[in-house]
Amino acid sequence: MARSKAKAVTRRVSLVDGRMYTELKKTGTIIQAPSKTKYYCISCAIHGHQISQRDKSLRKE
Repeated sequence: MARSKAKAVTRRVSLVDGRMYTELKKTGTIIQAPSKTKYYCISCAIHGHQISQRDKSLRKE
């Protein structure tokens, strides 16, 4: 698949659960959250609700 046609979706991944995160933040701990990038084809990105479909008036004819 050509990279120009693929949609890149970058999300941050939490390494700790929510309760542990709040406790660590209270103590002043710095928590690193690495980011993951996934590439989707256009139809998969629309079907998986990663991107929204353009309005009919904005599409190429």
